[in-house]
Amino acid sequence: MSFISNIISELERSTAGSLQTAKEVMRLCGNVTAKRALFVGDDFDTPKIIAEATGAEVLAGYAEQNRVERALNMKINAKQVMTYELPHQESGWEFLWYNGLSEPDGVSNRLEEIKSILTSGGVAVFRTLCYLIEPSLDTRSYVERRFGRPEELDRVLREAKENGLKIRDFYIAPKTDWTRGLYEPLREAMHKLEAAREDDDEVSGIAELNKEMDMFELHSEEYSFVYYILQA
Repeated sequence: MSFISNIISELERSTAGSLQTAKEVMRLCGNVTAKRALFVGDDFDTPKIIAEATGAEVLAGYAEQNRVERALNMKINAKQVMTYELPHQESGWEFLWYNGLSEPDGVSNRLEEIKSILTSGGVAVFRTLCYLIEPSLDTRSYVERRFGRPEELDRVLREAKENGLKIRDFYIAPKTDWTRGLYEPLREAMHKLEAAREDDDEVSGIAELNKEMDMFELHSEEYSFVYYILQA
């Protein structure tokens, strides 16, 4: 595991987000009832919110084993999944929430998969990194190197419709999801490590994280996570 991955894995969440955003997105889903629901992401609040709102038994999937262990200690039904993996079940999911980052195989393939594992009428929350406006060349160059290629916000809406999914709503993550939700605890964790820096990997890793935070501060209006609320 790289230095960056190691330090982020110890945080409460490994990507931008907040309890407030999870609650708001769940509210935008409307009245949803389900017996079985799937969450794949990096936080521990959202599975609880899903269970409370839908009445479902929730399976939470995490890419990092330490998050699985932390979730199990919180009495969350959790398992480890591969990066980009959405667990399937034979009868389909009545509710699905996937906190993705970017899609290396394209958003159309991801939307097609989401529809295929939902029950008829099932609801999905699909989070992905999007350009909110035409990005500057500096933003595009850095963001696509750091995170992979984001989608244009409107393109995801078009692709969802072309894949036979209904658009119920969408929500753009606020700037505070990045600053207070991720970067402030990240800075605190980095500060604790600065005095103990010993090798080049740590030095370059801290420099890379500082560059990411500076880039977002300068260009936060150009990109963010978007939560799409979809129905099969």
